[in-house]
Amino acid sequence: METASCPITGSKESVPFLQVPDRFDRSGVVQWKLVQSTASGLIMLNPRPEKSEAPGHYRSASYDPYLESGQGGTARQRLYLAARKLLLGYRASLVLSGSARADRKLSILEIGCSTGDLLNHLHKRRGIPAGQLAGIEPDGQAAAYARNSCRITVCSSVGESKAITGPFDRIVLWHALEHIQDLHETIVFAAERLKKDGELVVALPNPASADAAHYRENWIAWDAPRHLWHFTPDTLEKLLERHGLSIWKRLPYLPDALYNTLHSEKLRSRRENRPFTVLSIGRSLLKAAAFALKRAADPSKASTLVYWARKA
Repeated sequence: METASCPITGSKESVPFLQVPDRFDRSGVVQWKLVQSTASGLIMLNPRPEKSEAPGHYRSASYDPYLESGQGGTARQRLYLAARKLLLGYRASLVLSGSARADRKLSILEIGCSTGDLLNHLHKRRGIPAGQLAGIEPDGQAAAYARNSCRITVCSSVGESKAITGPFDRIVLWHALEHIQDLHETIVFAAERLKKDGELVVALPNPASADAAHYRENWIAWDAPRHLWHFTPDTLEKLLERHGLSIWKRLPYLPDALYNTLHSEKLRSRRENRPFTVLSIGRSLLKAAAFALKRAADPSKASTLVYWARKA
């Protein structure tokens, strides 16, 4: 275990914020501490697993991002894979939005590409040549699947990415930045490989969301100990400004509201020893709708936000 400083200010000063469970720990015994930096307001997992310990917290059969196409053995997994495939077009359109170039002329790097679904979609559906796409993925099994299925260059880390030079029109961190221990190394790497008019696209769970406030310690997107950082628009802007990047646009990503509500409701039911039934699912859908209304009134309350940043 290790203790981290605030990556925005370097300060070690913090106050307790919340104790949260590991959603894969069925015993309910394990609790992780979230703290809030007094200098920047950033919410962090502290203490946290060391880098060498982190992979052991990902290889649960229930960890959805590493599910491979056709792998789903349960109804829930099959539903997740179907939804992920269905939403790829929407994600791709967000990543490519605003580009003045034809798709086939774009170059894209995804940091935290998992099994490579987005890159594969960009290649096969949007016509971007494989040589103009690249990924970074630390999980060996997921990276191997991405390489074999997509035929795209995938490196294991920023430090082992000599084959990835760029520059790129888009660099994507889709639900990835919150997992990364070496934030500054990663953002420096990304900023150096962005074209002058390129954009960094970052999707992050929002700890200031209505569903986070409602579910508190049972909010699924705390996802300790895999999520190390919990950025609000303000704290993300502070971090990126340190590296000469400026957020110019942000939008809610609506599909995550339903996913987070369903799984938060399920986690709370389990921790309170209540069955998660069809009625529970119905209740989750109603709550997701209520959170969506709050998001409509105030977009900063969305469950997930997508940010676009450029070189300042």
